[in-house]
Amino acid sequence: MQQPTLPVQAPAFRQVDSGHGVEWWSSAWRLLFRGSTAGVWIVMSVATFVVVLALSALHLVGTIAAQIAWFALAGGMMLAARKTEEGAAPPFGDLFAGFGAPLGPLAIGGALVGVAVLLVEFAATVAGVGAAVGAFYGAMTGNFALLLGLGASTLLVVLIALLALLPVFMAAWLAPALIVLRQQPPVEALKASLAACRANLGALTVYGLLWVAFAFATLFTLGIGWLVLWPLMVLSTYAAYRDLFEAA
Repeated sequence: MQQPTLPVQAPAFRQVDSGHGVEWWSSAWRLLFRGSTAGVWIVMSVATFVVVLALSALHLVGTIAAQIAWFALAGGMMLAARKTEEGAAPPFGDLFAGFGAPLGPLAIGGALVGVAVLLVEFAATVAGVGAAVGAFYGAMTGNFALLLGLGASTLLVVLIALLALLPVFMAAWLAPALIVLRQQPPVEALKASLAACRANLGALTVYGLLWVAFAFATLFTLGIGWLVLWPLMVLSTYAAYRDLFEAA
């Protein structure tokens, strides 16, 4: 007799005050420079950025492929972050741990996010603002100079597109960690990430404002600062997941 399928229970999360947005970055800093792990984290982060950027350049299919790759690589880095927290130095090969057993759920989650990004991009293109797409991707990667070169109407479309994608980003942010560390199905992981972010908008706003400040600061380092900011972004994501879901 076939056993009835039990409904998936959404993981509990907690609400924290806005100051935790600072703590996520400070926790990431401690993890990055714990022992001799900084070099491995920088190499893993650079490799991830290069892969995702190269796939994104393929546009339509590339956008979905880039999100699938990001979910898979982020899943591996979440497992590596767990090792780092436990005091072990993760090998570079951990970057590809998401291509093992968790690949199916990670790929589905990434594909869903990729489709959502394409829908927003399509809407911006239909609005007749071709430059909006390039500026949008520039804003996502910290190249704010593209935004400054836009006209007022085009800039407005870019800002609206970014606002439309905000819930997509919130859903995608903690989903890889929930998939690989809590074995959540992809749709439930996206929902849980979105719900946790919505319940902690204060901390998320502080976290985001600090990211903007750090991204601007890299302009004064001729871009070298991104070698530190990229792994900090990954490790702060892990810190936020731990704070919201494992301390609940």
